[in-house]
This record gives sequence, C-alpha cells and structure tokens, in this order.
Amino acid sequence: MADKTPDIVIFGAGIAGLWIFNRLKHMGYDVLLLERESIGCGQTITSQGIIHSGLKYAFAGKLNKLAKSISAMPDLWRLALDGKGSVNLSAAKKSIYSQYMLIEPGVIGSLIKLITIKALSENVRELSQKEWPKEIKQTGFKGSVIYMNEPVLDISKILHALAEPYKNFIRKTDDTPPMEFLEKHNIKAKHIIFTGAKSNHNIAKNLNHNAGLKTQARPLLMGMIKPAPYPLYAHLVGASEKPVATITTHKTNDGKLAWYIGGNVAERKKEADPKDVYKAIKKSFAKYLPDVDLSNVEWAVVPVDRIEGKSGSKDWMPDTPTIHEAENIMYCWPTKLTFAPMLSDKILQRLEEKEIKPSNTETDWSFLPEATYTLAPWDKAQWIKDN
Repeated sequence: MADKTPDIVIFGAGIAGLWIFNRLKHMGYDVLLLERESIGCGQTITSQGIIHSGLKYAFAGKLNKLAKSISAMPDLWRLALDGKGSVNLSAAKKSIYSQYMLIEPGVIGSLIKLITIKALSENVRELSQKEWPKEIKQTGFKGSVIYMNEPVLDISKILHALAEPYKNFIRKTDDTPPMEFLEKHNIKAKHIIFTGAKSNHNIAKNLNHNAGLKTQARPLLMGMIKPAPYPLYAHLVGASEKPVATITTHKTNDGKLAWYIGGNVAERKKEADPKDVYKAIKKSFAKYLPDVDLSNVEWAVVPVDRIEGKSGSKDWMPDTPTIHEAENIMYCWPTKLTFAPMLSDKILQRLEEKEIKPSNTETDWSFLPEATYTLAPWDKAQWIKDN
C-alpha cells in the first residue's frame, strides 16, 4: 500500500477532536479523525450539555479567572448554532434549553443571589414568581429563581452536526497503539493531535513525551431518574461551593424523560456505592423540590472518568484548556465541554506558529472502517426500581 500523507491526524472523536477537525477541514487541511470506540464516547456524551457562562462559579469565589474565561463561551456556541460560527451547528439548533438557578431562601440564599447577580449581571435575571416556568412551580420550590443565559444542548445532536458533513474522514481504529496503527497503514502525518482526555497521558508516557506533563482526575458518579414528570434544567444552589445538584432533562430511546443529575450529589469516586448517589438526590429533592414524587421512578448511575490538565489547586479545575507538546504531537484537554472553541483556537495558533499549512487535498480513507455514534448514558444504563 502506498504511503498516505495527510496534513494532520487527530485521535479521539469527542467534542474536542470533532471541533478542531471541523475547523481544519473547513480550512482545507487534509485531516483524518480516528476513534477507537465510538463518536462522542467518554466525557463528551456523559456531559450534561450545559454551555456554562461561569455564573455558578461566581458565588464560589472563583470569578477572577475561571468564571471570566467561561463567560465568553456561550456567545461562541450561539454563533455556531446560528450557522455563523467557526463551526456550523445549525442542524442541532432546535434542541436548545435554558438553565435556571434555584437559590434556597434565607440569609445565605440572599447573599448568594446578590453576589451572583452583581458578578455577571449581563447573563442573569431574577424572576418574579409570576414569571417562574410552570415546571419549577410544580416542584414546590421555595426561594429565588434566577434565569441564566446558558444554553443546554442535546449532545447527541451536536455530535451528528459536527460529524455528518465530513463522515467519510472519520474512521475507526483498533486496540493497536496509535503510532503502530499509523505505521501499519502507512499513514505519515505532518502533525498528530491527541484529544482523548482519559488516554492522553498514557500515550504520552509510552512515547516518552510526558516530561512536564501533569494531569488530574476528578471522577464523578452521575445520577439519573426516570420517568421524569416534566422537563427541568436547574442548578439547586445552597451554601456550598458548588451546586447541591444540577439537573438536565433528556429523552430516552423508549420515549421517556430522564433527569440527569450532577453537582455535589455526583462528586464522588466512581467506585462509590451507587445507593449513596440516589440517597443524596432524594435528600436534595426533599429540600428544594418537595413536590416531586419519586415513589415510582427508576434510578441509575453513570461513572465518569473526568481527566484534565492539572490546575494549580488540587480542588479546582483549570481555567483554560490545556495543550502539551512534544515533537510533532499535541496532547489536548478542553477541561469542559464549553471550552471546545477556545481549545481549537489554541491548536490553530500552534499550527500557524509551526507553519503547518493546509494542502487543500483529500485522502481517500475508505480502506479503514467507519466510526459509529455512541449511545447516550440513559440508553445504556441498568435501571433500578426505587423501593
């Protein structure tokens, strides 16, 4: 087989890999995107789809860096959803919802409300009770409701919007180590980009590229319940640094609504007892959403390998995406779904500095198997009947 010489090979078809892949293809680069499992698997599909504005970090005292870094991201995503951004997500535009912040009543709740509104006032507005969405009224919540200018996206539709235009250039790899896979298929790329957050560090270590590379794991054990009575998109906020619980709504393959629940209730090791997650969910609901009936629901948990470039504090996340470079390879971590556009900007800047220009050619990759899409967590979970 003759040598294949693409401009760039990307490993990992999650949000980071797909976003930069789209931009490179649009710019005329001959680029191949390889995925070992399925498109969007891992951290991408287990995301809640919230394009954070940084607001939920403002009341946690993290405004100066993290919240400000994130605050510009929703506008970039909205441009993409309107078909006017650096990538075109217009095919997923109909699946957009808005997040609300439900702040408990009392002195602490009032203080949090004051801080958050002053911190990022352009992104928030307190609603009078008459303005509350009917779904929030049905929960029995007592406190303050803050409208947040944060889109909540259907990640499966985002994956299709990013992958479908260039599906012939997204192929499946196997368990062969990445560099051996390229060699086996005579693929000689000018530059290689790894975007698999979980696998990046081990690949770098095996290639002796890990000098100075530091990553951190912040695992989650996300919760789910179904059938949910109605759609709800809300941060339940109290005195803790992070939301007590964060709820998003999704439709399962059998047509039922499921609430996908993160926040403090999910901040635990993947190996933790799943029952502890459900107990934490029921406790938070009893306090914030007392009229939600959980007597006939099923529940499940989703373990998440959340791996990212290491921040300065062991208890907090980096305030920007991370790139580690060695030879002609970049190892990339977006940190959060919302940072995918920023990460792609950083990658393009590095390519420009290295004078790696688009060849305006396209290699035929049909000799490699096609990559398929991943299933959403609520369609793969083993559901347990509440007793």
